[in-house]
Amino acid sequence: MQRAALPVALAIVFLILMVFYLVPGINHPFVSANPLASHTKHAILFAGLAVLSLVWARFNTNSAR
Repeated sequence: MQRAALPVALAIVFLILMVFYLVPGINHPFVSANPLASHTKHAILFAGLAVLSLVWARFNTNSAR
């Protein structure tokens, strides 16, 4: 179970960042356009990274058996 802790933690961080980039009115770093607008492309990117992290966690739990 410990082998899956890092990917699950990363997935949680990526999901938090996804929500952060979806909320308008907050100054979003690392964007070239309006930093106060909602950035769906960044949110989609972080959602994809969260899914990949969960896939990584699933593979780690399967290889531990």
